[in-house]
Amino acid sequence: MEITELVPGIYRVPIPIPAPLREVNCYAARGRHGWTLVDTGFHTAAAEEAWRQAFGLLGIRPSDIEAIIVTHFHPDHYGAAGWLQRLSGAPVYMHDREVAVARRVWREATVKDLETFAERQAVPGHLRPGLVERRRQVLSWVQPQPEVTPVPEGASLAVGDRSFRVLWTPGHTDGLMVLWNEEEGILLANDLILGDISPNISAGPLAAPDPLDRYLASLAKVRELPAVRVLPGHRRPFDDLRNRCDELRAHHERRLKDVVDIVRRRGEATGWEVALDLFGPVMNSSANVEFALGEAVAHLEYLARRSALTVTDEGGAVRYRLPR
Repeated sequence: MEITELVPGIYRVPIPIPAPLREVNCYAARGRHGWTLVDTGFHTAAAEEAWRQAFGLLGIRPSDIEAIIVTHFHPDHYGAAGWLQRLSGAPVYMHDREVAVARRVWREATVKDLETFAERQAVPGHLRPGLVERRRQVLSWVQPQPEVTPVPEGASLAVGDRSFRVLWTPGHTDGLMVLWNEEEGILLANDLILGDISPNISAGPLAAPDPLDRYLASLAKVRELPAVRVLPGHRRPFDDLRNRCDELRAHHERRLKDVVDIVRRRGEATGWEVALDLFGPVMNSSANVEFALGEAVAHLEYLARRSALTVTDEGGAVRYRLPR
């Protein structure tokens, strides 16, 4: 394991994840009286081993952990929070809107919701069991679930000896929060902004309406922050926040154009057909199918809400067309 001190006292802890990105950036921040952990990985045997190795390298005893901060409900950030809480006795903090999302999503009943969504977006029948099987597997990777202390927009959280302000930045999830330290210009950005890939923006059976619109508004919200260092949830840290926000907005503008072109070429299209045209070569696993479908539908929904596409429901499958 390669642990890196990215700014004084804040260490990147790479935790392996059973997902296409392979690892998530978790952070351990040293304070005078103990340690703060930010994000946790899935709760798997590999994650437990990685955390124990990190604790040994950094000299952390479980009783040294003062707080665990979870930036959003996705399993690579939330999954091991309950295990770490039981190990350490530390409180777990999440944005108050995301607490409700996690409670709604991480239960068995939502497996059927995903299956219905896939059917309505015309995912081929032979692929749907894989989506269901993966969702049930993921449910097992977020157990035990933590007892969470909700925090509101604008609250201050101690991360080591620094104070960070909570900013609500929905889009990637409904209640995602980033953490901003104005004194040193440090942004703990998790999956709002990644340095060299685009975060997944997905519509789905339990997502808030129009996630892409919410995401673009969140980019605008953080774009003007005078950040010196951005610490993301995956891949490498970066420094030019404003330019990266502009790049991500331009990326989604291009993708919206691509989606319109696909629908125009096909005459009409389902969510599955648009995902296939956008992402076909990478849809080689159930995880990628779910991410690609959600991303395609988020862009279709954005366009439909602005009357750039029309939506019909024919035989239980949603279809998109250009307006006449």
